[in-house]
Amino acid sequence: MKNSLLIANKYKVFGWLIFLGAAGLHIAIAMFNLPFPKINFQLIKGYDWADESGLDEILFSLILIGLLVVSFAREKKEDEYISFLRLRSWQWAVLISYGILFFANWLIYGMAYLSFMAYNMFTVLVVFLIKFNLSLYQSRKGAKHEK
Repeated sequence: MKNSLLIANKYKVFGWLIFLGAAGLHIAIAMFNLPFPKINFQLIKGYDWADESGLDEILFSLILIGLLVVSFAREKKEDEYISFLRLRSWQWAVLISYGILFFANWLIYGMAYLSFMAYNMFTVLVVFLIKFNLSLYQSRKGAKHEK
């Protein structure tokens, strides 16, 4: 079965590099409070964005692009069983993500909730990658023991 939504496997490495680089930079900036120059641009007349650096938006976009590329990259040997594992992993990821969202809705308030929601947009992709790669590892490990 050919899935036209998947991209070539060779892009997976680039996705990991983009994701890990942007996530690492974002964590380093947050932990060490690194100063960055402000980007001065004006999209709406009369509203000045100069007080914002725009770096958060750039890094969040890069993290999202990296995770999407890795998540939608084909495996080297993409067969029906891997498609089944992919579908099952997506289902688990959505259920876990919305479960976390449900509990966070009752436990987190104010600006912390807004911050949580910003990071929660990555939850589905991260949980999918963890579940899918773990399932692939277990299936390959089981196949080696059968030989």
